[in-house]
Amino acid sequence: MIEAFRVGVVSRGQTLWEGLDLAAGKSEMWVVTGPPSCGKTFFMRILRGERRPDFGDVVVGGESLYRGSPEHNRRFRTDSGVVPESFSREAGKTVVDLFRRSALAAEGVPAAEQEGRMAELLPLVGLSGLEGEEVSSLSSSERTRVALAVELFRNPRYLFLDMVLENAGSEWADRLGGLLHALAREDRTILMMERRLPEKWRAATVYSPRCAGPFLLYRLGGPRPVRKAVVEPPPVESLPEQTGGWE
Repeated sequence: MIEAFRVGVVSRGQTLWEGLDLAAGKSEMWVVTGPPSCGKTFFMRILRGERRPDFGDVVVGGESLYRGSPEHNRRFRTDSGVVPESFSREAGKTVVDLFRRSALAAEGVPAAEQEGRMAELLPLVGLSGLEGEEVSSLSSSERTRVALAVELFRNPRYLFLDMVLENAGSEWADRLGGLLHALAREDRTILMMERRLPEKWRAATVYSPRCAGPFLLYRLGGPRPVRKAVVEPPPVESLPEQTGGWE
């Protein structure tokens, strides 16, 4: 579980926000929404162990990412995948080059598995047959979807997505939503930063959003709270109707 306790950030001498709490567990998907420049990327970097908060702390598996051992932080980041809001065009690099680099980051994916896994992932994001394409020639939506497939190649336990729906385009919101929900059900924890929640996602949301600083936090996955069964008392047998006096 990723737990943020009273987290806050100072930027350019001013407090952006403080006192934020979040607890994201296995099989859960959270979407954090907020206006531009409110600090969503800051929040994601803090949750991912990349940027120490100015207030509060982040705990994963019972140990602080910032006050615990550096090895704990490193393992957590190795187990995490991240798709940033913006990234380089990777001049001269092809899609397959990105997958090979991801295989190295995962401490080696056997060559025999690489081609098969790549062939499985690219169709999921609508990019079948683009293995040999140069990344710089792809559209913004295609680069975002390639980046998601490349991170999934390493099979991360935690997935951090910054403006993926916005950059992939509205026509991909439903399809990516189905993919991400399926991934969450496989015991992954997914955290997304977006400006707004797509209307269709909003209609399907079971849990009401929680206001935290400048953000709205939507929990879209995970087991529902278990309600205690109400035990009804046994029916009371009615007394026989008296038609006369007592015998």
